[in-house]
Amino acid sequence: MKIEIKKLTGEEIDTYAEIVNRAWPALNADKWLREHIEESIHETTYGLFKSKKLVAGIRVFKFELNYNKTSILAYGLGMVAVDILHKKEKNAYHLIQYFIQSADENNVTLAMLYPFDFSFYKKMGFGIGTKVYQFYLKPQAFPDYHTKQHLKELTVKDSNELLEFYNKFFYQTHGMTKRILNPSELERPFNYGTIIGFLDETKKLKGYLVFSIEERNLYIHEYFYESSEVLKEFSSFLHSQSDQINRIIINSSDDELIHFVSQPESDQPLMINFPSLNEHKHIAHIGTGVMYRIINLKSFFEELKVKNHQFYNETLVIKFSIQDSFYPKNSKPIIVSFVKGEISDINLSQFDVEIKMDISNLSSLVMGVANFKTLVRLGLAELSNQHYMNSVHNLFTIDQKPICTKAF
Repeated sequence: MKIEIKKLTGEEIDTYAEIVNRAWPALNADKWLREHIEESIHETTYGLFKSKKLVAGIRVFKFELNYNKTSILAYGLGMVAVDILHKKEKNAYHLIQYFIQSADENNVTLAMLYPFDFSFYKKMGFGIGTKVYQFYLKPQAFPDYHTKQHLKELTVKDSNELLEFYNKFFYQTHGMTKRILNPSELERPFNYGTIIGFLDETKKLKGYLVFSIEERNLYIHEYFYESSEVLKEFSSFLHSQSDQINRIIINSSDDELIHFVSQPESDQPLMINFPSLNEHKHIAHIGTGVMYRIINLKSFFEELKVKNHQFYNETLVIKFSIQDSFYPKNSKPIIVSFVKGEISDINLSQFDVEIKMDISNLSSLVMGVANFKTLVRLGLAELSNQHYMNSVHNLFTIDQKPICTKAF
């Protein structure tokens, strides 16, 4: 049966929306996909046709991503959906193959997605990203600093300032994607609920908090702050909600939040007590966030070389022997020279040490999610010369794990 993959337009998007709705009813694709998908140059839908019938589709996003202070282009993959009559026919496989190849042809070296099935995408070369912690905190757990004088509820009139403040954090934060100036991005935070901002004496925005309330629980959708002064006022605000709010539920990539609050316990009896161990209190659910994939390792290093990216301050020459069964083109060994953390040359003939590993684990390593010593200890990476263990480990160490707050 002939397979064709192409960009969707017009009524084809309506058909795709119906497929998405049946696969993922909670997305309500028919209510917004038709209205916005053709407006943005930063997102495109592609469909897989069999005998001219649309049987599966994907949504592709173009992001400007902060790779540890270096701005690179990345592709996001979303809304992978297959018609219920055409499952188990490798339709998703073919679409993701197309996605990877298209990214490579357009010199995009990094891909990212939110997994519906971790093992499914792991086999396709995507590595696990930063863990996400879901905390269930009492309002009283947030310290009361007895000040909220700089807090103000924001409206859509403040959307430009909100966008500017978010992108300020983009430039400072590994893994974040830049927000673009268009109506949907300007309005997006206000669609989630109420926004409280911190304005200093000059009326400059220094932080904001997006939340909604449902059944006596307060859900925090986004929060950014420049200083502890801002955090303290947000904390006082959350503390003051104890008369109406039972729990404050927050998803965060920062597990160190427990050091700030006075009561990190969730009161959910989900920790199983072992007879051989003391009792442990449950403080959070843990989930996987974005998964990452290096599309073409050589191109990835070439891009970072051109942009003078700074890895950790190590000098050595590494041969990367990477296994990429899903995209064999990426399995070709390459030799990269690092001088004080900067890439000085690629494809040399001599090297100090060889690394062997799968592309999924390498992707987690270069994103700063996994550390090299752990991967070796688990048998997920091999090093030809143990003398270079610390140097390789240090080279790919990033102080901050990637943070992605973009839903796609």
